[in-house]
Formats: sequence, C-alpha cells, structure tokens
Amino acid sequence: MDLELVPAETLFEPPYDGNVARLLDRSIAEQPEEVAIEHAGETVTYREFDDHVDQYARGFRGYGLEAGDRVCVYIPNSIDFCAVIWACCRSGIVASPLNPAYRRREIEYQVDHADSKAVVVADDADEHVTSAITDLEAEVVTTAAESSHESLPALASDGDGGLAERTDDDILLQPYTSGTTGDPKGVLLTHRNFRVQIANSVSSYSASPVKGDSLIILPMYHITGLLQMLSSLCAGRTLHLLRPDQWDPGRVLELLDEHEIPAFVGVATMFSDLLEAYDADAYDLETLIRAGQGGDKLPRPVQREFEETFDASLSEGYGLTETTAATHTVRWSTLGNRPGSIGQPIGHTRSKIVDDRGKVVDIGEEGELLVAGPQVMKGYYKNPEANEAAFTEDAPASSASGGTEDSSSGRFFRTGDIASRDADNYHYIKGRSKEMILTAGYNVYPREIEDTLYDRSAVLEAAVFGVPDERRGETVAAAVVPRAGVTLSEGDVEEYVLGELAPYKHPRYVEVREELPKTGSGKVRKTVLQAEFREAYVSE
Repeated sequence: MDLELVPAETLFEPPYDGNVARLLDRSIAEQPEEVAIEHAGETVTYREFDDHVDQYARGFRGYGLEAGDRVCVYIPNSIDFCAVIWACCRSGIVASPLNPAYRRREIEYQVDHADSKAVVVADDADEHVTSAITDLEAEVVTTAAESSHESLPALASDGDGGLAERTDDDILLQPYTSGTTGDPKGVLLTHRNFRVQIANSVSSYSASPVKGDSLIILPMYHITGLLQMLSSLCAGRTLHLLRPDQWDPGRVLELLDEHEIPAFVGVATMFSDLLEAYDADAYDLETLIRAGQGGDKLPRPVQREFEETFDASLSEGYGLTETTAATHTVRWSTLGNRPGSIGQPIGHTRSKIVDDRGKVVDIGEEGELLVAGPQVMKGYYKNPEANEAAFTEDAPASSASGGTEDSSSGRFFRTGDIASRDADNYHYIKGRSKEMILTAGYNVYPREIEDTLYDRSAVLEAAVFGVPDERRGETVAAAVVPRAGVTLSEGDVEEYVLGELAPYKHPRYVEVREELPKTGSGKVRKTVLQAEFREAYVSE
C-alpha cells in the first residue's frame, strides 16, 4: 500500500508544518499495519514503530531532557537507531549521530563539543563510550529494558508523551563533518532543511512509476543514509536495513531479488563488489530500475558495466552534510544521464560557479561551486570563524550559537569543490579546491587524473593527491587498486598517465595496493595516504 500523492507545497502547511515528526505521523495514521522496517530478520509495523518512538521520547523526558537539548547517538544501522532519531525529533531534542566505528578520542571530542547531555546506546555501553565520557557531564542512556545504565524504557513512565512544537528554524539534527581538514564541525540542520528534502523525495516517489520497498546500505549516521531513512518512512515505504560494517554484496543481491526492490543508493566501491558477486542464474533482478551513487567519483567503466549487466540506470548526484544531502542529481535532470556529470541543480537549489574574485565563470570554465537554497544549513555550531568562511559576504551576521537567521537568503554556501557546467546546466566536479596540487606553477586537479586511471579497465580504485617536493613545491602521487586477477605495476600506471595527460600531471610516486583506507561512509581517506606517502618518499 502506497500513500496518496502529496504535493510538496502542502508539506509546509498545516497539519504538516513545524515539527518534521508530523510527516511520520501521517504514515502511521494511514497504514498502521504495514511493515515499516525490517532488519536482520526482525520487522516492525508502523503501529509498532510508533510505540517504540513514543516510548523513547517519553524516556528522554523522564530523564529530564527538554526541547533543544543535545544527545549523541552511538548505534549502528538498526530499528533502534531509527526509533531514537525519530524520538528525538518528536520530543524536540537535537540528535548528534556518532560513527559506530569511533573510539574514545573521537567520541569524547563530539560529545564534548556538541554539549551533549547523554550518549544513547542500544545496550550496555562498551569500553569506548564509558571511557570517553568519564570526565564529561554526559551519561550513558540505553534503549535496553534492563541495563546498568539509565534505560529509556524504564524512564518512559516518568515522561510525558506528545509532539513538541518546533519552528522551521529550530535545529533538528547536529551531525559532524568527517574532519578531513581540522577538527570535525557540528552542522546545524533545521526542520525546514529536512522538510524541503523530504518533501522533494516523497513527492518524486509518489509521482514515479518506480514503486516498492527501500533498501539502505549506507551508514545512517551519515547524511545520505539518514535522509533516505527519514524520507522512506515519510513516504510509507517498507525499509530494509543493512549494516555497512557487515557489507556483503551477496546479501544485497538477495534482498533486491527477494523484495523486488526497484532502486537503491550506494558508493562507488559497492557497485564494483556487486558486479563481482552477481550470478544471473542465482538472482532475478528484473524489477531493479535504477541506482544512485554519491561520495567518491563513480568510475565510468563500472557505470557502463553495471548498466549493461543489470539493465538499470546508474547515475551520480552531489550533496554535502551542510546541504542536508542533495543539491544536484542526474536522476531529475531534464535531458537524461550524462556520464561523468552530477546533473543539474534540483528544483529548490540555486547554484553558480565562481573564480577567485567571486565572478561567475563562463560555460566550460572551472571555478568553485556555490549553492544556496532552503536545504543549506543554518551554520556550524559554536564556530563563527568557520561560518564566516563558509558563506559569501552577503550572508547575515552569525548568531551567538554559531548559526544564522535565514538559510534561504541571498547568501551562497562555498562547497570547496571545483566544478564546471555545460550549456545545458549539467555540472561536473573536478575535485576539492583544497586538494588542488600546485606543481612547478601548474594547477593539477586529482579528479582529472583519477578519471583517466578509471578509464583503464585494469583499475578498480584510484586515489590521487599531492605530496611535498623540494623542487616543484608539490608533486603528484597515486595509490591504485587493480581489479581481481589483474597484474598491475607502478610503472604501468606512470606510463599510462604519461600517454594520456600532460607530463606535469603524471604521478611521480605510485603504489599498487590491495585496498585503500576509507571513512565509514566509503570515501577514500586521502589525508591518511598523504601522511603515509610523505613518510615513505619525502625527506624532511
């Protein structure tokens, strides 16, 4: 059963305005006995999920938390994670999801910086959480009925139920950036930020011929997986969950087949793994219509092979934690797919590409991508310096909390990504401005070299970055993972790039590896590679 089409504009009017939890309440009211979530053999209907959310929300109030208070959530992809996030939303508490792979130092930093009053876990907290908060005011709170820590179910009888009144500008979520440069920053995302993205997703799904269950294989502490969870339940879909730390491409193929799932979202390496695991005699994926990719660059050979093998489109999109996920997507672009492009801006997004002086560049020229719209964050938490740097000068002054008053004003957010656009307003990401390599006076963008390497069928993954060089200032380095069964040498890589690109762009240092270091969301950790290459090849 699918919920009836709801025009996006009505999701900003009574009874759906204010607290985003009202959108979940719509799904609960209209199809209480439909399955809401399935994970690891456990299922809950929308009515049962409502009971979980209500119990945890009352538990938070019984613990003494009020609207606007922060709590960190240290739970992997699961029904409990979904219920805790929605309980926070319903009670007006600001959730700050923690990467479940974090250890003491990382947990301590986020809990402290977020001014979190509790860390929510699914059962007895492990040593990493308890040791991390020893010197902090936060306490461990668990979703388990019985625990040595404070229990949300046990506290529920002391708390009031009901929906907290929230305005568009109130903070719903405070995720943290991955911290690839400097300390991670707390991102203030409002109810309006999420509502506009959910409304776009719900309306597009409702009007689309692609109907069916939803599958999440990305970590839900990350903005993409989190928004997919919220949007799927607001659309009344059945949501199947997997844990990315237990990644099994065979299991993904089984779920796609068993539940006739029409679409899913992953990162580049997942599609390579799915191709390796696929057996046409074992899986029937005729209902699979499309897949989407965000994060690291999607290799064109993988895209072509995926579309040929599964007879399903595979397209890219673009977004950031600071923009509540998507700002550009091929999926909703007017002229179809263009390999290598992130597509056109989605309907409510304003986008421009500017040079170092802030002047809009011509079609085909490169510059920094700036975006504006109602999905752009309110600001960084307790970080006015970062706010000043993140927005164009026409931004309003930052508030005391580190946010700003109106994220949909004329200001633009500086993405830090170098991009270009074509005559049809399709955008192409060239790389991070901070990743640009200045070698002997030449500007080199790693993305161009990575694309070149991916065009070679022997290459499964590639990461290009700069390392210090005494004569050139910086020089190009590359770490490459070959496809299974393929022999690839460092010399092969250097020779190939020299034949395809200008000599100053070819990597002087190359390593062929079995795998690349990655974040929990699947992005390559270039800072780790840079440190390793610096130690191995650069004399201090």
